[in-house]
Amino acid sequence: MSSDGLLKARTETIGQDDGEKFAALTAALRAAGKAWDEFTGGSGMRQLLIESVGCIGLTTTAAKNTMLSVCTTGPDADVGLISHHMVRLATRVGHELATEERVPVQARVPAADGGSPV
Repeated sequence: MSSDGLLKARTETIGQDDGEKFAALTAALRAAGKAWDEFTGGSGMRQLLIESVGCIGLTTTAAKNTMLSVCTTGPDADVGLISHHMVRLATRVGHELATEERVPVQARVPAADGGSPV
């Protein structure tokens, strides 16, 4: 998914609607992770992990403004193995999923009176 929460790709095991919700949720978690990183010194964020009673969620950077997320089907998953495969997948296909920074339309369109854009 893009870092602003838009679904870019999904597996067959998750439907389109759930994929879009997962992407939006992951973007919110990323924002919290970035805030955490800044609070703790700002050295950069690598991966997010959320562990609940029924499952584990992992999110990692895949490419520019793009993330890869996994939700396990149970609480006893091998997080190390999943993380390893996520990094390998991100390395292999991340460049194909890179997302350019989105710029508001007003900021791209020059003002009619010749002034600078908002």
